[in-house]
Amino acid sequence: MKDIMIIKQPCCEEEFNEMYNLRWKILNHPWNQPKGSEKDEIDFCNERVFYFISMIKGQIIGTARFHVNNEYEGDIKYLAVHDDYRGQGIGKNLIAHIEWFAIGLGIPYITLNVIKKAQCLFEKLNYQIIGEGPLLFNEEKQYKMGKNIIPLLTC
Repeated sequence: MKDIMIIKQPCCEEEFNEMYNLRWKILNHPWNQPKGSEKDEIDFCNERVFYFISMIKGQIIGTARFHVNNEYEGDIKYLAVHDDYRGQGIGKNLIAHIEWFAIGLGIPYITLNVIKKAQCLFEKLNYQIIGEGPLLFNEEKQYKMGKNIIPLLTC
């Protein structure tokens, strides 16, 4: 029998700590970044910031953050999936969950920055390159991608 995955928002300090640890381990540690570098200024403001975690058997195996930029746009950042669970649709499910969440808030457009090796995944999810993103740790080029998640109505 396949294990059941739950996607939810972290609700206690222990879950937040485990989420940040996974974020650091997957996204920052490979670049020799110190503990603490997995957080940015938006993590400390907590205004219109939403965190999501994927769990199997009580273990956090994936995480992402959604930040509302304005009434028309939100940004997904820090998508990370535990190495043991890569290629199993965890990231796709997190993205889909965040898109539905954003639709519930009335946010019609989502952006994110991706490195080249992740670009294909997001193209499969109908994200399009809209420009260049910032350099990742001043080393790796990123692409800014975007997607309309609420189709424009025409009369």
